[in-house]
Amino acid sequence: MSDTRIHPTAIIDPSAKIDPTTVIGPYTIIGPNVTMGKNNRIGPFCMIENTVMGDDNEVISHASIGVKPQDLSYNGVPSMVIMGSRNKIRECVTIHRSTSLDNPTRLGDDCLLMANSHVAHDCQLGNHIILANSTGIAGHVHLADRVITSGMVGVHQFVRVGKLAMLSGGAMVPLDVPPFCTAQGERARLVGLNVVGMRRAGMKRDEIMAVKRAFKVLFRSKMLLKDAIAQLEADQPIPAVTEMLEFCKHTKRGITAAKLKIQHGDDE
Repeated sequence: MSDTRIHPTAIIDPSAKIDPTTVIGPYTIIGPNVTMGKNNRIGPFCMIENTVMGDDNEVISHASIGVKPQDLSYNGVPSMVIMGSRNKIRECVTIHRSTSLDNPTRLGDDCLLMANSHVAHDCQLGNHIILANSTGIAGHVHLADRVITSGMVGVHQFVRVGKLAMLSGGAMVPLDVPPFCTAQGERARLVGLNVVGMRRAGMKRDEIMAVKRAFKVLFRSKMLLKDAIAQLEADQPIPAVTEMLEFCKHTKRGITAAKLKIQHGDDE
C-alpha cells in the first residue's frame, strides 16, 4: 500500500478497514476481518486478524491478536476479538478469538497487558485491567473492571474475578474471586482486600470500612456462605457490599476460600 503510515514490508489483507491515522510497523501481518479505528500504533512483527479495534491502542512487537483459539472444538468459523480504546498490548501478548460466533472475546478500554500475557478464547475483560508479565487467562474467564494480576498468575477456565480484585504473583486461581479481594497462593486463597486499589478508584473511607466488615462476615466468621450472605443482606448493605454478595450468590465454580491463618496486614 502507498500510505506512508504503513511500512512497505507490512502485509495488509484487502478486506481490512484501517483508519488512515493508524500506523503499522515493519513485517506486521493484518489479516481478514479486521477493522481499526483512529491513531492506533501497531509495532513490528505483529499478527492481527478477525479483530475490531477502537482508537489509540498501542500494540508492541510480536503480539498476536484475533488468531484462532487453542480449542479442539473450534471448527474454523470467523469468530472475533472486540477490543476497545487506549489499550497497551506489550511484547508477545496473545489474545485469541472466540470459539463460536455468538460471544466474541472482548477487551475493554484502558487496559495494560504486559509481556507474554495470554487471553484465551471467549474471555470477557473489562476496563482498566492490568495483566502483569506471563499471566495466563484460560478460556471463558470473566475479569471485571480494574482487576490487577501480578506476574506468573494462572486463571482456570470459566473463573470470574470481581471488580478491583488483585491476584498476587504466582497465584493459581481455580475458583471465583469476589470483588475487592486479594488472592494469593499455589491454590489461591483470599488474604484480604485490595485497599490501595479501592482508594485509587475513589472509594470513600466509609465504603471501604463496610467492605472490610462484609469480608470478615463472609470469609472469617466460619459461617456457611449462604448464612453470611443472608445476614449481610438483612442489614441493607451499601452498593459495594451488595456487589460482593451478588457475585457470591451467582457463582458456578465456587468462591475462593480465605486463608486460615491471618497474617499481619491481611485486612489493611
